[in-house]
Amino acid sequence: MNDSFDVEAFKNSLRTSWIGSECLYFESLSSTNSYAKTIDSDKLVHGSVIITDVQQQGRGQYEKRWESEPYKNLTFTLCLKPVSGDRLSLLTLACAHSVCRAVELHANQSPVIKWPNDIFHEGKKLGGILTECVFSGSRPDRVLIGIGLNINQKVFGKDLAGSAASLNQIDGGPVSREKMLSDILLHIEQSYLKWHKRDIDLQRAINQRLIGYGEWVHLLVNGEEKSDSYKCLGVGEEGELLMLNQLLDVNTFRHEQVRIIPDQ
Repeated sequence: MNDSFDVEAFKNSLRTSWIGSECLYFESLSSTNSYAKTIDSDKLVHGSVIITDVQQQGRGQYEKRWESEPYKNLTFTLCLKPVSGDRLSLLTLACAHSVCRAVELHANQSPVIKWPNDIFHEGKKLGGILTECVFSGSRPDRVLIGIGLNINQKVFGKDLAGSAASLNQIDGGPVSREKMLSDILLHIEQSYLKWHKRDIDLQRAINQRLIGYGEWVHLLVNGEEKSDSYKCLGVGEEGELLMLNQLLDVNTFRHEQVRIIPDQ
């Protein structure tokens, strides 16, 4: 028998002011982000959450498929309606930071962020984020933050074996998905307020979790490794990656086809 996500238990543990107050649960969906795009704008509640136990066509960055064992993990979309569509890269990182904070509460571990949108623990991927913005003319109609987090999955397919991990594996026991989601949303709500206020402390907190921060690293750009080393200065106010080159000039990388390779 499959243990479906318990919406009532989730609502009972929710401690946010507004995020998650509207929760739409589906046992099976093609994709939570895709479903969120179909909701009429006037019916879409700012801060609503769409969650499913079986995501048939989950997507990650670059249209890669997100694999998740049914009824074991968290696959959900947070729907936001900010007044502008700028700084979305920083918002993605803010959500990744929030997930990391929630993981620390449950597993007493300190996961890290791999720019621009992945969550890692000891070299293995715990989760990822896909942010999409739907525009109405020049204004954003909705921002969809799709989050996948490995919770109780114990066995991964051959393509992920050795490169993925779950909270169950690193914590040594089952984790309540309902409590985990409520904690994630609480931290996202706190981070969203800082993002909205342009609080510099949010960037500082993200940088402390960023793989390679403060180190000399190599970069993989569009699949090709740069020959020079760069010192990672962290992220800027829009979530862009700031790198100091060997001539002591600051290079800014905004597109997502950039990967940090820490020097060994």
